[in-house]
Amino acid sequence: MRRQAREIAFALVFEYMFTQIKNTELDTEIFGTVELTDEDLIFIKTLYDGVIDNYDYYKSKVAQYSRGFKLERIFKIDLAIIMLAMYELSVYGTTVPICVNEAVSMAKKFSTPKSVSYVNGILAEYIREECINTSDQ
Repeated sequence: MRRQAREIAFALVFEYMFTQIKNTELDTEIFGTVELTDEDLIFIKTLYDGVIDNYDYYKSKVAQYSRGFKLERIFKIDLAIIMLAMYELSVYGTTVPICVNEAVSMAKKFSTPKSVSYVNGILAEYIREECINTSDQ
């Protein structure tokens, strides 16, 4: 269920990129027939709120590590995936292998084949530069 919860958080971040309106009605009704536990709902809300509340910061981090790509040229799907993974790595405490694997899986599922290596590369740079004690994770 954690994967589905992460994908819902991604979809909400992606939605925000277009509307610039924070969705405050995060309840089970908006997720359709997906069976979510209370823990899943807390996870979704934590990820979503964390990224949206720090939206400009995470956008700037993606821009910083996207050498050769202007932020406007980055697929919004990829941008949402990367920002979500950055937040999850730095604040939520998900281990590096799990977080990167989940981000790459979302890129495979929702984006282009080239996006997989792009997402992986940006996260690798971010981890190398920003995450402390990654060898312990």
